[in-house]
Amino acid sequence: MGHHYKDTALLVFSLSSEKESRRKSVFGPSRTSENKVLFDILIQQTRELADTSGIDVFWVDESLQRGIDFASRFSNAFQDLFAKGYNKIVSVGNDSPELTPAILQDAIRQLQTKKLVLGPSKDGGVYLLGIQKSAFDKHNFKNLPWETSALNHRLVQFAIKQNFQFSILCELVDLDNFNDVRQYSKSNFNILSRYIQSLIRTERPRFTSAHFNYKSFSHLLSYGLRAPPFLR
Repeated sequence: MGHHYKDTALLVFSLSSEKESRRKSVFGPSRTSENKVLFDILIQQTRELADTSGIDVFWVDESLQRGIDFASRFSNAFQDLFAKGYNKIVSVGNDSPELTPAILQDAIRQLQTKKLVLGPSKDGGVYLLGIQKSAFDKHNFKNLPWETSALNHRLVQFAIKQNFQFSILCELVDLDNFNDVRQYSKSNFNILSRYIQSLIRTERPRFTSAHFNYKSFSHLLSYGLRAPPFLR
């Protein structure tokens, strides 16, 4: 399960559900309760996913993030963990419900021999980024097109230019807006998709984050996995 990867850390870079629900406001600004419950569920899923990693986990929310913008805050988080003595860092967010323990474990394994591991999201970004300390340059890292559809392409270009060995995982969806959430609810059949469908229909949700069982969700999700990742 990765317990022997002592120099590898998992960075969960996530805002709290309160902050995230205000920032994305997936169901509209007037539906604050529904927005928060959605991110409560996603964050709970991410916490339990992180527990399966078998490596040291660092949860960095807004209370621990430093910097004037996303690029600065994300770069500082990596730099801080490398300064603690870790040589390899895998980073995930809170908005990729298709990310499973098997995919996370594969990313951790790949990073032991690859300079970069990329989990591309359908919107052109990445849902997972793994990087070795020897490949990390804070200036270059900070200047990548974060939070844009060009990010994954630029990371691949960077790896090729630097002659880094890298690995690309299967493509997954990020839930960044209403269209993402609606599409996810149509193409998946699990507890989260049912909850989303009830919100889209403007019904009173049949359950809240307190009723959410990640183990059941993960079990259902495992049937919809794509083919194994390919390597470069």
